[in-house]
Formats: sequence, structure tokens, C-alpha cells
Amino acid sequence: MEIRDLRYFVEIVDQKSMRKAAASLYISQPNLSRAVQGLEKEFGAPMLVRTNKGVEVTEIGEGFYYYAKSILKQVDEISMIRLQNEKYIESRISIAIGKLIMRDDMIFQFYETTRAERTEINITETTIEDVLDRVEKTEADIGIVTINNIQMSAFHKLTELKDLEIHEISQGPLYIQVGKENPYYNETSIDVEKMLPYSHISLPVDYFANLNNIIKIDGKIQIADFSKKIKMNNYHAIINMIKRTDSFIFGNKWQVEELRKGKINSLLLNHCEVTQKLFWIKRKREILSRQAEAFLKLFLECYGD
Repeated sequence: MEIRDLRYFVEIVDQKSMRKAAASLYISQPNLSRAVQGLEKEFGAPMLVRTNKGVEVTEIGEGFYYYAKSILKQVDEISMIRLQNEKYIESRISIAIGKLIMRDDMIFQFYETTRAERTEINITETTIEDVLDRVEKTEADIGIVTINNIQMSAFHKLTELKDLEIHEISQGPLYIQVGKENPYYNETSIDVEKMLPYSHISLPVDYFANLNNIIKIDGKIQIADFSKKIKMNNYHAIINMIKRTDSFIFGNKWQVEELRKGKINSLLLNHCEVTQKLFWIKRKREILSRQAEAFLKLFLECYGD
């Protein structure tokens, strides 16, 4: 098996077509087919299935695809080492973030550390479930999530199934975070039932969000009891909604300072046994790129206990 064969296979799966992949790779279809046949012979099982609609990947082929992408990414990183002293150096990183409003200056600080001529920073704000999917499928180098004690068991099981490695950064209590339009803005703590008349803003529902519905705060109020709900898929839009209305979010200690800059206050929930942990996630058996290591070092300095 050669690196070239891995590139061929990944391109076929990405294009979903032998013809398109051959054109993209500038090789003939027969040569591409022979490379795939060699891989299938080596594995002793079919990895691609040709259909009227193109090419579909088998179960073993799908597993091979994700590992091949990971290997190719690391090969590219190794190739970048020899370009260190050349004029144009690229810096690329992809981060998936779930349930955390990150500090605005984090990206600026990261950019300052790279000193690259060309920089690509891809930050995806999404649900916890999608963060895990993106890291597993090599769409993100690192995942950052906050998980509460109700979600913890499912989180551990799912990361094991996806062959992901998790690292705890910090832990803290649950907060209610509100803007000046909310009558409780100047409070430091609050009983959860006082928030029932106001709209609860959250990200779109995923498996982990559904688990939150069974959470009881103060032994009586469940997340599902908040009848006024707003679903939004962008953290900056959520912040703007909180600032301009009496709505609120369930938040965490890692965004208290950042939200305070935008005149959003964090109220500690009274009689609440829900605890939260902040994790970073990577694929097992994969070495982080230099850019990912630099970002992670900066992130840990900002958010670690």
C-alpha cells in the first residue's frame, strides 16, 4: 500500500465517481481501478460498489476512508516542515465548538502565534453531537464541548464508539445568563422557577440536548418545563437576542467574562446540582498538527483551572 493509493481512494469517495476522480487526479480510469483492486485484494474485501448513480463505499471502505484521510493529513503536515523557511507558509486549522461562546480575542491571539503568510481558520459553532461527528470524520482537527453530569455517561460511550480521545480541561456550575432587558439582570443568583415566564434560547436539538430535558433543578423544574423556546444555530445571533430581549440561556463559567463585555450577566442557579465539564477532543492514534497544538496551548491557558 502506498500513499498514492490512499489519495486515489479518498478522491474517489469524495467525488462519488471513478470518472470524476480520474479527471481530478489526472490519471486514467483503468489505472485508478487497478489501484482500488489492489487495495481490495490487500484487505480481502470489497471497499467500493459501483451503482447507476456512481460509486458507493462499503462499511469496511468507510472505515478505511477516515483513517486514510487522517494519514494523508499527517503526511501533508510532514511535507510542510521542509517549507518552513520558504516565503509562503500556510497555516490551516479547523475547530468544532459545542455549547461554548468562545472569547473573541482567541482567534486574534492564535493568528499572532502562527506568523504565516496564508492563514485559514475554520471555526464551526454547532451541537455537541455534530462536534463529535466532525472530529471523527476529520472535518475538524479538535473539538471543544461542555458536558453536564446528566450527559456524561452517553458522552463517554459515544466517544468510545467513534474512537475519539477526550481530555477534561475544567469544571463548574450551571448559570442563567441574561441581558439588561431581563428584570433579574442585576442579581447574582436566582431560583430557576423565576425564569419560567421568559424565553429559553438554545442550539438546535440533538441527542445530548434531548438528555437535558430530564434534568431537574431544585428537585422540581425540568428543562422541558420552559414552554417559551427559541432555537438558534449561531452564537453571535444568540448573544444579540439576549442583549435585545428578556430571553436567557443556560450557560457556564467559561463564558462569564466574555458575555460580561457585552453587558450580559451570569446568575448562579440556586439549589442546582447540575455540574458541567469542559473537554477537548481529538481522534485516537493521531498526532495533532503544529497549528492544532498551538491553538490548544492557547485555549488551555485561557480556560484551564
